[in-house]
Amino acid sequence: MPERFFYIIPILMLLISTITDWRRRKIYNWITLPGILLGIFFIACFHKFSITFLFSYIFMFFILMIVYSQKAMRGGDAKLLLALSLYLPPAGVFLNLAICMFSAFFYFFIRTIKLKGLAGTFTDVRADTISLFVLGENTNYFTNEKAEFPGGGAVLIAISFIVTLFLSHLFGNLI
Repeated sequence: MPERFFYIIPILMLLISTITDWRRRKIYNWITLPGILLGIFFIACFHKFSITFLFSYIFMFFILMIVYSQKAMRGGDAKLLLALSLYLPPAGVFLNLAICMFSAFFYFFIRTIKLKGLAGTFTDVRADTISLFVLGENTNYFTNEKAEFPGGGAVLIAISFIVTLFLSHLFGNLI
């Protein structure tokens, strides 16, 4: 029963960060950093710490740093996703990241097709893939600062976290 009490923390983090991201396009450190510290406490008290979780979390950290360095995600979004992942089982970490990344990709892909058409989108993807491998940086539409998720990334992260939490409780040990 006390374990369920700790789920109030990510729900409050999601609520506050979604509102601030929607209004000010910013997720504050006073939301994410205490969430990370309390998440570590949550793991220490209620989950058996495992090497699997540690490796999943470190792997997710490096994936998010790559995404952040390519300007496809902002720092507050990355910290919020890292903080929320502490409240999930190890497989839930990957599921949460996958749901978040795939839904963001499809949103921006559909948006790009609406703006540039299918042929223009594939031309940009081909050119940006070449520039990514040759120049080492990505200059595509997804990294354009004007191409933001409506309401900010916190909305997308909130939806993916709630879906992951629901699936992890629905399927129990399978996730």
